[in-house]
Amino acid sequence: MNREELLAQMEKLAAAGDEKAYEAFIIEHFKELPEEVQGKVLFGFFSETVDRQANEKATELLQLEGLKALEELERIKAEATQGKQ
Repeated sequence: MNREELLAQMEKLAAAGDEKAYEAFIIEHFKELPEEVQGKVLFGFFSETVDRQANEKATELLQLEGLKALEELERIKAEATQGKQ
């Protein structure tokens, strides 16, 4: 595949919105891509990984805070129930 064909196929896959097919194509043809495109692809993959990890960490922190809040509510409820007896 020449440079124009590679870039045309990449654009076609990107326009179709099939991220898995797009990613698979890029990985399969990475060495054939122009160096400037390789750099952009690597940066894109890196950025996606950083974003995904940040989102996972934020979700984890929210879950932990939610559990702490539920535990505190249970404690307060237990104290209130004991106070009524």
